[in-house]
Amino acid sequence: MPAAAVLDAPPAPAAPRPRPADADAGAPEAEPEGEVLEIVDDACTVIGRELRGEVHRLGLLHRAVYVWVFDPSGRLLLQRRSWDKKIGPGQWDLSAAEHLSVGETFHQAAERGLREELGISASLPPAPAIPRHLRKVTQQLPDGSCLADCEFVESYRLDGFRGEVKVNEQEVIATRWATLEEVEAEMRAAPDSFTQWAREELPLLPR
Repeated sequence: MPAAAVLDAPPAPAAPRPRPADADAGAPEAEPEGEVLEIVDDACTVIGRELRGEVHRLGLLHRAVYVWVFDPSGRLLLQRRSWDKKIGPGQWDLSAAEHLSVGETFHQAAERGLREELGISASLPPAPAIPRHLRKVTQQLPDGSCLADCEFVESYRLDGFRGEVKVNEQEVIATRWATLEEVEAEMRAAPDSFTQWAREELPLLPR
C-alpha cells in the first residue's frame, strides 16, 4: 500500500480511481469483518450485538462518530481513506470516523478514533458539534452485492490543534490541511473525490 503522507497544500481534486495495482493485498484488514458491533433500535438503545460484516450486509442500525480537527488558523484536517475500505476507498474524508465499540459512548469512541487513526491524544468537548442523527450510506461491491451502512452518528470538533499527525496506514493513506472554503470548492468541482458523509455533514457543521 502506498506510504501515508501529510500534505500542507491541497492537491488538485481528482475523482477516485480503481484500486492501484501495487496496493498491498496482503495488508491487515482496514475493516475487520469479525469486529463485534452493538446494534440499536430507532431510539438508539442497544438491543444486541452482531459481527460487523453482518451489520453491513443486513443494513442493521448501529452507531458511529465523526471528528473534525482544525489547526489554529482554522484549516480542516482531511484524511484519505485506505484502498482496503469497502465504503469510499481512496476518497478524501473528514478527520476521523469510527464505529462505537461494545460498551463505548459516542464521546469515548471519538477520542479513541483520533488516537487510532491519526495518533492524536486529545480531550474533546463533552457536547457534540453536530447532534445525534441518522445517516444511511449504501455501496455496491465488486461482486455485485450491496453494503448498507445505517447508523446513528454524532460529530465532535477539535479546534486549535498544533501537534503531529501519525496516521494508521491500515486505514489512512494520506492527510492534508485545507480551509473550509477550499474543501467546499473541491466538493463542488469533484464531489466523488470525497465520501458521501463528508459532503453531507460539512454543511451541518457550525461555523
